[in-house]
Amino acid sequence: MKRILLIVTLVVLFVASCGKTGSSSTDKKIDLSKTLVINVKEEGKSYDPQLANDSTGELVDSLIGEGLIRDGEGGKPAPGVAEKWDISEDGLTWTFYLRKNAKWSNGDAITANDFKAGWLRALNQDTASEYAHMIYPVKNAENYNKGEVGPENVGIEVVDDYTLKVTLESPLPYFDKMVKIFTYMPLNEKFFSTVGEKYMTSPETAISSGAYIIKSWTRDSDILFEKNPNYWNKDAIKLEAVQIKFINDSEASLNAFKNGEVDITNITTEQAKSYVGDDRLWLTKNGATYYMTFNLKNPVLSNKKIRQALTLAIDREELVKEVLSGVGKTSYTYTVKDSGIFGVEKDFPEEAGDVFPKYDVVKAKQLLEEGLKELGIEKLPQLTYIFNESGNNKAIAEYIQESIRKNLGVEIGIESMTFKERLGRMETKDYDIAYAGFAGDYADAISYLERFESTNGNNYSQYVNPRYDALAREIKSSANQKERVSKMIELEKIIAEDMPVGLLYFSEVTKLVNPRVKGLVMIPIGNDYQLGNVYLENK
Repeated sequence: MKRILLIVTLVVLFVASCGKTGSSSTDKKIDLSKTLVINVKEEGKSYDPQLANDSTGELVDSLIGEGLIRDGEGGKPAPGVAEKWDISEDGLTWTFYLRKNAKWSNGDAITANDFKAGWLRALNQDTASEYAHMIYPVKNAENYNKGEVGPENVGIEVVDDYTLKVTLESPLPYFDKMVKIFTYMPLNEKFFSTVGEKYMTSPETAISSGAYIIKSWTRDSDILFEKNPNYWNKDAIKLEAVQIKFINDSEASLNAFKNGEVDITNITTEQAKSYVGDDRLWLTKNGATYYMTFNLKNPVLSNKKIRQALTLAIDREELVKEVLSGVGKTSYTYTVKDSGIFGVEKDFPEEAGDVFPKYDVVKAKQLLEEGLKELGIEKLPQLTYIFNESGNNKAIAEYIQESIRKNLGVEIGIESMTFKERLGRMETKDYDIAYAGFAGDYADAISYLERFESTNGNNYSQYVNPRYDALAREIKSSANQKERVSKMIELEKIIAEDMPVGLLYFSEVTKLVNPRVKGLVMIPIGNDYQLGNVYLENK
């Protein structure tokens, strides 16, 4: 769950501990020759795998967590805690066979019951997991999440300590891609019951099923991870340590790279101009689509024609070319291009075609006039566009503001804030228009399109369309790819018409990578960094 939007629910865990947590990794001597240092803008709100749903949380959980299946080469499913699995002929039952040498960082065996406990916790209403719906393919999981049946009715059977049998609602050929998601991570109930609400908020209250443990943590400064001595595959891990440094300012993070303080950092498109032709500059896809999120509970923005007018007034081709310096692709489907999301015979967005309308000032003016008439008002009231100020976001906001003013004669305000504040505003629906993005959790178009279901926790537009909900359910219950693709294209068309979001572009990311970092692989869907084969070549 890259969750570039990056939306999280449990603030309590992080509010509970402010300032320093554990020992500071900056206070102890770190052997930088053996430590990969990654710059990240800000802390995630939660590193609890059943609750994390932002990109930082996903990165942290990829280091300390491993589920039944993990990302293999090219992001393909590979054995994790489960050394093998089989699928029944009808596609309804998946049986996972766990490694007997898989252990938690405290030495406890990782068992089938740990997975059952983690999944049921995510589904339990008391947990308030925004990603509980990810487990809905499991039989009766949704019914349990809604309080309609008990946990004993959910299709998760512990055959023995090392055998887990999972029964699905319907055949799901991509279920192996879904169980890589951190909502599906195991839970050590004994440890969890000991630390309680402080779970995953400090080195002392964190436990690992993955390659690394949290060694030290200074809130809003850095987290140091060291190799987990109890990890079943520790001999294959070449990095002794990984450090995440939180540096939000673009100039400061670039200086940290220049000074050798970080090995990997994102840079703005403007900064990237100075590194054209430099081997340290990486241009990567991150599977993210960016857009304006409209709050449909706003009486004005509840009018479809107003949303359409605001979107069609923005020249997205020019936005990418001039503001983003050509780094990105104009989007005409919500599902991203060239990210391994296939339709029947080719890339899904290619099969869907250009679904969303293009820049059209004449049409935008017409729609605005019609929308105002339907609302019974002469002009739009003040609307505010919110964004977190990092990278190119301010320049994008100013471009959108000027485009709407120039093309529609409408003045909108723009307001910058921290990443966390913007997410909080979206969560509480305290906004008009928000700049946001989303990257899928697995390589299937429904991973993107399901966020507009009325029951989806990431539906920040508060969009409701019964036809859309019904189609999404049909897609999730079908193994016929031709039928699924046809219906997912219909979902794209519904969104293009109703426009709960105004599409802007597909993201590409400019990064600087130290040449000493070898074996690094970037994949667009899932966690950005594949570190399994990474090593450091120090000269």
